[in-house]
Amino acid sequence: MFVTDSAATTRVVGRSLQEHSCNMIHVTCTGHALHLVAKTIRQCFPEVNALITMFLKSSKRLRAFQSKCPEPPQLILKRWGTWLEAAFYYDKYFEQIKVVILEVDPNKAAAMMESQTKFQDI
Repeated sequence: MFVTDSAATTRVVGRSLQEHSCNMIHVTCTGHALHLVAKTIRQCFPEVNALITMFLKSSKRLRAFQSKCPEPPQLILKRWGTWLEAAFYYDKYFEQIKVVILEVDPNKAAAMMESQTKFQDI
């Protein structure tokens, strides 16, 4: 069995190896496929992605955030599924997050001003 991440180059290698070994089965890793789906979802929702990554940029905002909500999951984009975990977390605590964002001084960061405008529309 030949397990790959479904990248174009590994598919070519898999086909080539199958020609030389008729008993070999080429299988793509389903975990990697799910990670690619999560990556596509992240790209389709840039505003959600901006919200999720906003608190990582300032330790002061993160502390204010943690005073109202449990600590958010650690976001490591290269680790499979962490962005989806973060998205589910932000969905669960949406109202508390909205309060935190609307309390921050918008003159401190342009990203906060933009976020506050978006949250006021919701």
